[in-house]
Amino acid sequence: MVRRRGTYQIKIRDKQLICLFCQHDEFEHREVYMDLKPLEEPRTEQNRTEQLTLQSFSCKSCGDFRMFQEKNRFDHTLQKHVSIVEYTEVTKE
Repeated sequence: MVRRRGTYQIKIRDKQLICLFCQHDEFEHREVYMDLKPLEEPRTEQNRTEQLTLQSFSCKSCGDFRMFQEKNRFDHTLQKHVSIVEYTEVTKE
């Protein structure tokens, strides 16, 4: 599990992530790894275990969490694939 230390404002596909319950926009982050296994089938090369990586965000105000699958999109300006998740660290003075 990877944990980004600190508080972040998050954009998913260029849209600001807002808590559904308290409308707060600051989150803590962690990566969650899940193994996906076929149900009730013998393990073979065709149905081996796959790993799913989720980005988990916990609201700093109420503790609600949201999870998103890590994916990339093609950025035509940069001419390369970039993550759909953007992190902006929030610093308190």
